[in-house]
Amino acid sequence: MIPGLDRYKKKWKITTDPAIKPGLGSITAALAELGHPEREGTYIHLAGSNGKGSTAAFLAAIFKAHGLSTGSFMSPHIDDLHDQIQLDGQPVTEKALDKAMAELAGIRTPLTDFELLTAAAFLVFRNARPDVIILEAGMGGRFDSTNTVTPAAAVIPSVSFEHTDFLGNTIEDIAWHKAGIIKQGAPVIIGGMPAAAEQVIRKEAASLGADVLKPEGEPGVPLRLKGTHQKMNAMVALEAARLVLGGRFDRTRALDGLKTAFIPNRFEEVAPGIIFDGAHNADSAKKLAETVRAEYPDKKVHTYLGILKDKDYISVLRELEKVSDTLTFVDFPHERALDAKILFAESEVKVKTIQNVCDILPVSDENKVSLVTGSLYLLAIARRQIKKKQNR
Repeated sequence: MIPGLDRYKKKWKITTDPAIKPGLGSITAALAELGHPEREGTYIHLAGSNGKGSTAAFLAAIFKAHGLSTGSFMSPHIDDLHDQIQLDGQPVTEKALDKAMAELAGIRTPLTDFELLTAAAFLVFRNARPDVIILEAGMGGRFDSTNTVTPAAAVIPSVSFEHTDFLGNTIEDIAWHKAGIIKQGAPVIIGGMPAAAEQVIRKEAASLGADVLKPEGEPGVPLRLKGTHQKMNAMVALEAARLVLGGRFDRTRALDGLKTAFIPNRFEEVAPGIIFDGAHNADSAKKLAETVRAEYPDKKVHTYLGILKDKDYISVLRELEKVSDTLTFVDFPHERALDAKILFAESEVKVKTIQNVCDILPVSDENKVSLVTGSLYLLAIARRQIKKKQNR
C-alpha cells in the first residue's frame, strides 16, 4: 500500500502488481528501457534492520552543511508517496513526479508498486541532478529494487530479526541479504550488530575487495534525535560522509549538520507529552524502551500499539510492557495489520484496552507520556488525525 500512487497509475494508465516480489530482473529491464537513470549521480546505499532513516537524515544534514544538494529515497511513507522521494529535504512535487510517471508509462516491463516508485525516484534524481543521492533499501537489500546502483559507499547501521518470511530465520540469513548492497571496491560502513551478522558482512566485503569501517565513540555534539543508539547512527553517517566527500570533508561543518538532523517518527514529540516512534521489531522496541526511561524517568507511560502481523509482535510487546503502565491496542487499515485482539490476549499488562485508530487521539497530560508505536503505517494515520485536531 503506497498512498497516492493509484492516482498517478490511473492518470498514466500504468498497471502494476501491489505484491512484494523480491528480485532484480524486472527493475533492471525497466531501467534499461529508461536509459539507466540509476547510473547517473553519486549514491550512498543504505540497508539495515533499524537506523536507516535516522542515518539517512544525518547524512542529508551533513551534506547540506557542506553546501551540497541532496536527493533521498526512503520507505515507508510519512504522509504519502511524495515524502518517500525528497530533494533537499522536501517532498518531491507533483509536477516532478508526474514527469517521471509520464516516462514510466512508456515502458513495457511489468513492475510491482515498489519497483515503479523506485524507478520514478531514479528518474526524479536524473532530472534534478542533486550532488549526492541517499538511497534506502525497502526490504533486505540483495534483492531489493534499489540494489541496481553502484554506490560510492554502502551503509549498514544494524542487523536484527525482521521480515523472516522473506529474509530467513537466522541472523546470518538476514545479514546475507543486507550484505548484498556491498559492491566491488566500495567501502561499507557498519554500526553495532551481533557478531554473527558482522562476520557475514565482513566476508562479503572481503570477497569484493571492499573495506569495512566500524566507527567508535560519540559525535560529541547534542542531537535532536533522542536515544543512545542515535549517537552510533550519527557516527556511521559521519564516517560515510567523510569517505564520500574526501578532501572536501569539513568536520566542523559535519558536526553542525548532525545537530540539526531530524526525521519524523523517531522518538518525535508531535505534541506535548505525545511521542511517535516507528519501533517495529524487538531491537528497536528495546531501544525505544531505553529512551523512554532515560527521557521520562518519573512519568507514567500509556502506550498505543498497532503492528503488522508479519513482525515479531510478541518480542515487541514484551519490550514495551517493561515501560508501559497501561496499553491500548490499535486496529488500523492495512492488509497486513495484526488484529488488536491478538495483542490484547498476549499482553501481560493488567490495564489494557482495544481501539480503532480512528478513535485514538492521545491527550497531553503533564503527568503522563503517551507513546504511539509499532508501525509507520499506523503513525501516518495517527499523524493526520492530530493535524486535523490542531487545525480545528
